[in-house]
Amino acid sequence: MPSSAYTSKENEYWYNVSPQRDLPLAGEVDLKIDLKSIAEFFASLSKANNITSGKNIIFKTLIATPQIFSPARQFLGLSDKRAYLDLSYIASRTPHPTEHKSLSGCQPWTLSRHPMDFFLHLLSGSQGKQVQIATARMITDYLVEQGLYEAARGFSGMSNGLLELVYTRLISPKEYQQKAAKRRGHGCEAALAAVLEKCGASVIPMNKASNPMGASDPHLNLEKMALSDRKAGSTHAFDMIILSGDVVSIVIQCLIHTSDPGQYGVDKSNETVDIADKIQKWNEGGNGGVPVELWGLVDGVGFSENKPDTINKLLNHFNYFVQLHTLYKAPLRLHKLGHVQVKGILLSEKYDKEDIQAITKLYVPDDVRILTPGKKPPIAWQAIPCGEAAIYL
Repeated sequence: MPSSAYTSKENEYWYNVSPQRDLPLAGEVDLKIDLKSIAEFFASLSKANNITSGKNIIFKTLIATPQIFSPARQFLGLSDKRAYLDLSYIASRTPHPTEHKSLSGCQPWTLSRHPMDFFLHLLSGSQGKQVQIATARMITDYLVEQGLYEAARGFSGMSNGLLELVYTRLISPKEYQQKAAKRRGHGCEAALAAVLEKCGASVIPMNKASNPMGASDPHLNLEKMALSDRKAGSTHAFDMIILSGDVVSIVIQCLIHTSDPGQYGVDKSNETVDIADKIQKWNEGGNGGVPVELWGLVDGVGFSENKPDTINKLLNHFNYFVQLHTLYKAPLRLHKLGHVQVKGILLSEKYDKEDIQAITKLYVPDDVRILTPGKKPPIAWQAIPCGEAAIYL
């Protein structure tokens, strides 16, 4: 690649973009399924003489084994989210068997979404037998409406081997894709947080690298550029914040899109423009504090669906951006800002001579040594893998 590819942020982004398979997952996607139980369920349901007896079998199975709902809805092509949103709606309109409220506790005009664990909890009988029965009837009707009675007849005729093949080739890829999308974003956040922490930067939240799914996003008052409790209309959440002493120095937004970013991506880019304007206003206001930079961790081929309204706009308003392949840019910038001390960098063989010259000119401070593969760095230097490079401290 000629060094001219680094003459614009957009070119640089696309050269270093990662396909979905290269983006790390936070934790693991659990796709375990008890095919033996679901096969037995389909077989028993296929023997029902009519829809009424079929409903009775589904009802009894849900009471005895609430967890059967998950594989059943998967074989009907229903995602977990689609199912719990549907059931949240239905439950808000289903009378509670013993109290003057709906089964979910919501009024139809105050509908709240309830995750699937909420309904499995009701099915378990923990809220009483009458609630368990009402919930089982509601979910039975839902599964029948979604075609379970008819589908069971088709699936029951399959051998266990064929049923497993259908699940592995047709059902689990869709289920995996839905569950993995969010985990990939958090996995990328964890990768950046790990680099920042190993370099010695002061990162909030402190557990982002070890627990990216559970870490609480810090909130910032953009008028005062100070950490704050969440307050609608006056604070904004960031994925990470880097401090200089006890003062905010860098705020980071993470946007990873492996598929079409849709309206969310457009809205997020518009929001970024507004945030960037507020940060610029703060920096130009002579507040006497540490200037604040807006960074982006942005990656994924999904941005190609709408470049002008998403990634191009984002790159034009971030003060700095990194990708999974270019995580090394983060410690290099931190070095220049005085947060950490980087002694050297060794770029991978992905980059040719022209690439290295361009990267050096754009990102490597004069006092950071460019290392070559054949020359070992001093033993005392600590190596930190950072995408397509190793940073030495």
